[in-house]
Amino acid sequence: MIKVVVFDADKTLWDHHNVSEFEEPLKLVDANTIEDSKGRVLHLYPEVREVLKELKNKGLILGLATWNTEEKIIKILNMLDLIQYFDIIVARTYPYKFLMLSDIIIEIHKRNIHVKPNEILFLDDRRGHFGNVWLYLGNVKCLEMWKDITRYRDIFNILNDATNE
Repeated sequence: MIKVVVFDADKTLWDHHNVSEFEEPLKLVDANTIEDSKGRVLHLYPEVREVLKELKNKGLILGLATWNTEEKIIKILNMLDLIQYFDIIVARTYPYKFLMLSDIIIEIHKRNIHVKPNEILFLDDRRGHFGNVWLYLGNVKCLEMWKDITRYRDIFNILNDATNE
């Protein structure tokens, strides 16, 4: 049974590929859109907010593992009113998701919650991250956004399938 769902941010929660490049001031265009001072725009993907809320209501631990600067990611999550859904946010200036997931697992253990690798679902738009996750962390359920999952509500099918295994 899945207890933890960890998301990537860029090209997973929203359509921009690297929000660390956004320059101040940032402007909230609408509830799902941010624009930076250079005209770069990000749009939150459909269903993201609703799915995050529903996952939290189901009692799952939600994590974010992103190759971005922490300051920028926190600001954007606050602007989009998403920060409330994430229990643990790990933002690093390097691409090693297996290290970020390790940090999330350590933080969960610090909270006296025991989680095994097969109880973690990791969603990222880059399948290339999965090999090291499996090599170093074990049987984490890794899914590639927009290939294994084509819309956010599909996450619930995956969770139901994991419960029935």
